[in-house]
Amino acid sequence: MLAVCIPVYNQNVERLVRELSEQSKPLNGQVSILIIDDASSEEFQAQYKNISGFAKVIQLDVNIGRSKIRNTFLEHTSAEYLLFLDCDAQIVHSDFLSKYVEFLKVNRPKVLFGASIYQKEKPPMNFRLRWKYGSMIESKSFEYRDSAPQLGFKTNNFLVDRNILKSYPFNELITGYGHEDTLFGFDLEQNGISICHIDNPVLNAHLDSNSQFLNKTDEALNNLIHIWELSKKNGALLERLNILKVYFKYERNYIIGVILPRLRKPLRFLLERGVANLTLFSVYKLAYLFTFNSAQRRQ
Repeated sequence: MLAVCIPVYNQNVERLVRELSEQSKPLNGQVSILIIDDASSEEFQAQYKNISGFAKVIQLDVNIGRSKIRNTFLEHTSAEYLLFLDCDAQIVHSDFLSKYVEFLKVNRPKVLFGASIYQKEKPPMNFRLRWKYGSMIESKSFEYRDSAPQLGFKTNNFLVDRNILKSYPFNELITGYGHEDTLFGFDLEQNGISICHIDNPVLNAHLDSNSQFLNKTDEALNNLIHIWELSKKNGALLERLNILKVYFKYERNYIIGVILPRLRKPLRFLLERGVANLTLFSVYKLAYLFTFNSAQRRQ
C-alpha cells in the first residue's frame, strides 16, 4: 500500500530506518521501506549492513541527483503510494506512519504534504542562519498550509500516488541543489493536481553551517534561473519566486547593478559569522543574482 522512500547521499539513516521499521510493525505489512543510495562514500555505505533487515537498499554507482533519484523509486516498488522523506529527517511522533495509513483509508489523495519543523532551541552561532530561515520562512503551520494548499510545498515529507508521479515526474534536467520541488509543485498545479495537507511533520534534524547553507543558497539561486527558463518564463511561476521578481524589476537599474555585486562578499562575511538577519540574507541573495547574471552576460 505504502512505500517509505528515502533518497540518501552521505547521511546516516540508521536511526530513521529503525524508527520507521518499529512503527510499521503494527500496520500488518501495509508499509515497506526503500532506500536508494545516490553513490555515497564508502563510509556511509557501510551502514547498510546494519539496516538491510529493515529496508530494501539500492546502491547506485553514479550520482544521479535529487530529481532523477526520486523518479527512480518507481522502478523499485509497486506500492500504490510513495512517501518521500529526506535522509536527515527525524521522526518525532510515535503515530507518524499510522497517521498516513489512516488518512489513506478515508481519503484518496493524489499528493499529501506532511511538512517539517525545526528545533526550538537556538543552535550555536555558526548554525544559526539555516535554523532561523527554516524556522521562520520554510516551516508553516498546518492551518497556514491548509488555507493555501499550493504554497510552500517541499519534498522533505510528502506522499504521492504512484500514477501521479509517473504522469508528472520530477524534471531530470534539474541536476543541482534546490528548487526541484518548486517546479514539481508548480507542474502539479498547472495540471489541476491538488495538494492535500496533514498535520504530521518530521524534524529537520541536520543543520548546515552558515557557510554550507550559503553555498547551497548560491547553487539554489542558479537553479532558480534554470527552472524559470525550463518553465518557458511562465508568469504564474514568477509570482511564486519573490526574489526573482525583485531581481527582474531592478536588473536594468545601473546604480543597483553596480552597488549590489560589491555588497555580496561583505554580506556573506557577516552571515557566515552568525549575523542571522533574514533581511541581510535576502539582500545577499539579490546581490548574488546580480553577480551571477552579470557574469553570464559577459560570457
